[in-house]
Amino acid sequence: MARLPLKQLLQENPKKVLVLDGGQGTELERRGIEVANPIWSTIPFIDESFWSESSVERKIVKEMYSDFIKAGAEALMTVTYQASFKSVSDNTSIKTLSGYDSLLTRIVDFSRGCIGEDKYLIGSIGSWGAHICREFTGDYGPNPETIDYYEYFKPQLENFNKSSQIDLIAFETVPNIHEVKAILSWDNTVLSKPFYIGLSVGDNGLLRDGTTMAEIAEFIKSLGNKINPNFTFLGINCVSFNTSSNVLASIHELLPDMPLLVYPNSGEVYDSEHKIWLPNGDKSNTWDLVVKRYIEAGARLIGGCCRTTPQDITEVSEAVKKYTK
Repeated sequence: MARLPLKQLLQENPKKVLVLDGGQGTELERRGIEVANPIWSTIPFIDESFWSESSVERKIVKEMYSDFIKAGAEALMTVTYQASFKSVSDNTSIKTLSGYDSLLTRIVDFSRGCIGEDKYLIGSIGSWGAHICREFTGDYGPNPETIDYYEYFKPQLENFNKSSQIDLIAFETVPNIHEVKAILSWDNTVLSKPFYIGLSVGDNGLLRDGTTMAEIAEFIKSLGNKINPNFTFLGINCVSFNTSSNVLASIHELLPDMPLLVYPNSGEVYDSEHKIWLPNGDKSNTWDLVVKRYIEAGARLIGGCCRTTPQDITEVSEAVKKYTK
């Protein structure tokens, strides 16, 4: 069955909470694809061999999508977080805008083919800081206000805008207030589809550059009716599992009418000395508990980020059903 337009779905079903997929890059790595590359999980799509029906990597990506759907995901990402034109042209054989545009179109069409017509497809765009590994510091240099964010995003954004397959555009892991302000300054001629901003927030509840959630909320309120009507969700992603519900609650308190989204990391802790991942030490936090808190805090889109698996999304989906009856 064909899906409703996303904004219509949300308006007609005010209690609807969409289940997102999980951490694609880490999941592909877990399944055997080598993603240690500046363009990260987009790397398998670059080689022409991927597009052969006999490709092992193609089969792995299709199975990943299938497993997330079986787990209950209703909205799934394109594998394009590190696929800005700059990153792709700097690190692959694709050097032209036309070649880049063709690559994105192939990825988007392939993704839609994997998930079918009834699921929502989200065009993933990593923050400006992602291409210089600054999405977890927010350090954009001495003059972040002078960066031409639109010029950086334009090739990827234009492809997603014109695609009939993309339902929602995601600006993910955004760590700097100047980038947030830039994205929210673009009108519906620049951002012509529903879009969201996923903030990169530390355990202290601040944007990675030190901006408070109150400052972000005040800026959004100050835009009034000048804000792009396609701005559909605000939220947090790639954040600590254990602190995520508190951060989301703080945003909800400041912006009670804003639909929110959240997709935290798995909760595992990385032991840098032994280079291994350890289980979440806080046993009091479970998906059931945090999803309940997310929904109470206005979340309409919930999933997982790094190291979350189809099993995690199964738990998210079960909790969403439980708390939205």
